[in-house]
Amino acid sequence: MSDKNSANFLTDKSSVEKLKEKVFGFFEISKRELKEPVFLWKFGFPLLLVVILIWSSFLLVDGFGSVLKSEEGATREAITDPLEEGFEAFVEQTWAELVVTEDEMGELVQIAVIAIADRQSGGGTVLLLPPEVKIDRCEENCTLALKYSNLGLESVRKSVSVLLETDFSGTTTLTPERWATLIEPIGAVVLKNQDTGEIQTLMKSEVFEFISQEEDSFLFRQKNQGNFWRSWISALVETGDVDTFLPLMRIPVVELVSSLANAPFTVVDNLWYDLGDGPEANPDLMSGLINDMFPFPAATENDRRVTVRLLNGTDDPSLSNEMQRLLRENDTNVTVIGNFRSFNVIQTRVVYKDSEIQAEAERLAAAIGAHVIKDELVSPVADLTVLIGRDFSQ
Repeated sequence: MSDKNSANFLTDKSSVEKLKEKVFGFFEISKRELKEPVFLWKFGFPLLLVVILIWSSFLLVDGFGSVLKSEEGATREAITDPLEEGFEAFVEQTWAELVVTEDEMGELVQIAVIAIADRQSGGGTVLLLPPEVKIDRCEENCTLALKYSNLGLESVRKSVSVLLETDFSGTTTLTPERWATLIEPIGAVVLKNQDTGEIQTLMKSEVFEFISQEEDSFLFRQKNQGNFWRSWISALVETGDVDTFLPLMRIPVVELVSSLANAPFTVVDNLWYDLGDGPEANPDLMSGLINDMFPFPAATENDRRVTVRLLNGTDDPSLSNEMQRLLRENDTNVTVIGNFRSFNVIQTRVVYKDSEIQAEAERLAAAIGAHVIKDELVSPVADLTVLIGRDFSQ
């Protein structure tokens, strides 16, 4: 090897050694810097954050895709047509008000229960109860009049609630002055005596005296009160503009009377008779009237009636009305009404979930001619579910 080549070789070797020292030095410095906390916070943490964000975005997109593809969590369109399969809705409790009238001394002279047949279209029933009515299982303050005098309005409300098997949306107390205010917009009420045909015109200041006057029996007062309510509401209907001839104040009794006058109404003043020991009523007539007045009664204090979810499994909507009436007669309270997911149900069934309610399910099934089944997955919105099948006949 020539001297020149030897010199070049030595030079190249020296250059390589220097390059190695630089490379190894760089890695040594890098290793030391990577271990330094400042370096980790400055470069490592942002890098880790970017990785986490990218991975989270991937998981989020993948999760949404899984949910959208899932059949179990599929969102379905709400069914709002009551004639379609699968429709269900909570029922509105019957709108009812207890209206009591007292005299100047605070004594009870009239009890009227107003129940509206339909909240939208109106109509309904006015039931007049004599203050002399006695309450069962009573040792003192046995009549409604005595309860009112000694225990107040709330005691009367509870007693009437038990008697009629429903609670009320509210209570209203009327006095002679309030009656005058109610009648003032229409000016006067013309009454016709059903027995004699005699016509009598009552001015606003005469109304209270007429509905509170007494004779030998409470029946006389009941008849006067019934005649007044029928004549007043009929006069409002004849005006063609009910709200104009009622007070502007929108208190419950005004709204109730307005609703009554918008559709056919009934005033019941002849439910009671007198055998010498106070007012009495035929239990069957009373029960039938209660069912008609309060198809969807509000739960009373200590109410023990089972609640029912009523579903029609046929395409005949009239069966729901018939079954609802039958359930009402058998001491149950329908709280949900609708249609089954199919209109091809053959057997009428009473479905229960808890074993504690099995005896009640069997009792009801026997009364309505249905089969009993247990289903732990049935909706818990009511104690029992009644499913109408094609075997149910009116």
